[in-house]
Amino acid sequence: MANIWRTEGDNPAGNAAKRFLPLALFLIAALTVAVYWPVLQNGFIDFDDEDYVTANMMVRQGVTLKGFIWSFTTFHAGNWHPLTWLSHMLDVELFGLNPIGHHATSLLLHAVNSLLLCALLHRLTGFLGRSAVVAMLFALHPLHVESVAWVAERKDLLSTMFWLLTMRAYVGYVGKPCLKRYLPVAVFFALGLLAKQMLVTLPVVLLLMDYWPLKRLSPRQGENGRNQVGIKLLIIEKIPLFFLSAVASLAIFRAHASAKALFQVDGDSILLHSGNALLSYVKYIRNMFWPVDLALFYPFEPSAVTTLKVAGSITLLAVITGLAAVQRKRRPYLVFGWFWYLITLLPVIGFIRVGGQALADRYTYIPLIGLFLMIVWGVAEAAGTWQKGFPAMVGVTVIVVTILSALTVTQIRHWKNSYDLFAHALAVVKRNWLAHNNMGILYAQHNRNDEAIFHFQESVRLNPKGVMGFRNLGNAYQTVGRNSEAIEAFRQAVWLDPNDAESHYRLGLAYLLGGNSDFAQQEYRQLLRLNESYASSLLDSIRILGKH
Repeated sequence: MANIWRTEGDNPAGNAAKRFLPLALFLIAALTVAVYWPVLQNGFIDFDDEDYVTANMMVRQGVTLKGFIWSFTTFHAGNWHPLTWLSHMLDVELFGLNPIGHHATSLLLHAVNSLLLCALLHRLTGFLGRSAVVAMLFALHPLHVESVAWVAERKDLLSTMFWLLTMRAYVGYVGKPCLKRYLPVAVFFALGLLAKQMLVTLPVVLLLMDYWPLKRLSPRQGENGRNQVGIKLLIIEKIPLFFLSAVASLAIFRAHASAKALFQVDGDSILLHSGNALLSYVKYIRNMFWPVDLALFYPFEPSAVTTLKVAGSITLLAVITGLAAVQRKRRPYLVFGWFWYLITLLPVIGFIRVGGQALADRYTYIPLIGLFLMIVWGVAEAAGTWQKGFPAMVGVTVIVVTILSALTVTQIRHWKNSYDLFAHALAVVKRNWLAHNNMGILYAQHNRNDEAIFHFQESVRLNPKGVMGFRNLGNAYQTVGRNSEAIEAFRQAVWLDPNDAESHYRLGLAYLLGGNSDFAQQEYRQLLRLNESYASSLLDSIRILGKH
């Protein structure tokens, strides 16, 4: 089955294009670095960056044996991604806590991913121009800024690199199937899962590759009398990869559960989350074509999930799926690209919701490749029927790349520091309770207490089930001596989550400051059940204040 990667581009023009591959790769790398260069001026963000780097005592030690063991055994930050932790540790080892070095690593990985994507698509199809345009769209689209500019999202970049390496190794395996060539596929896949479990759908994507462009299911694809490979055999050969996906899925579920990040669902909420997931599929497509007003956080709003909107989303998704199915023989790339998009979004689309967001820009880092491929291949095919199609397509490409580059540079500037990031989120996304909460923290850190209280009040108004928001509001009240209001805020936090030890501790301290030692003793007894460390701290405070 030689030369299978040239099934689409097996022509003199395609073969001649190989000579220009280094030039195309250089152009993609240069554009990526030039557009993302401002990211090197950005600092760390006071949202997750502290958990991953700046306040993580294990990561701050750099590369150590203790850190290596910790990275494989911890569910810190509600995730399990050992390779990502090791990547951050290596950055600290090389650059300390200078954000330039950490951002430079992320930029390098993004550039490498863009080059790998171009080389892979060219290897698979023989079309250099189309492959380069897809890679440029991937490299320069503003929806991908979050994955590159946010240090805590290193896992996106690292896992995608191994995703693409797995696909490239799979091409080599298909060319000459044997255990020796299968091992790199499994190894790269396992490394990717150790960086982020987003890769769990990759075995299914490899089956899509078997359909197109590898055409392993086509009776005309075989050489020397070989017949098509049966679908059962294609699935069987991927069983080890499915097993790795299952293990990784179990690990990430345990990690999310340990951090209480998985939402408890009943019949109604299942329907609500499923509706939001279907809406998100359409919203991501809209944001791909119109990438404006992008923000760090888009709050989940049950009222926005209406029957009419969900029905419209289902209809649109069904129509696109139907069109791709109808065109599957003449344009198999439509099936490949569309189902790439649908399948790769499944782990993060929200059928099982983790966190308070409705959707997130970073989740599109891999899935948009499928849509980019559909668009580029479709436009190129249409341009091929027009005498002036080639120069027109070049002109359109230049215009689109220029617009995307400008939008990306602007978006990078919003990530310059925490204040700019949260202020932008408040400006472009209504009811953004998380941005209010984080802005309140920033103001509190600078002793701008009135402004901090305002933002915390807005946060709990918009998100009345947010324990952290009430806790932060209580802290802010306490700072300015409004202890009775602090007690009410802490009591609300305890009511929302009776097992939250920090809320009980804060409430106990507030009672002490208010002269109510009996209620403080009640919180102490609760803490004996929940957290001995907090209980010990509260008892020390009780003794110091002489409230026995």
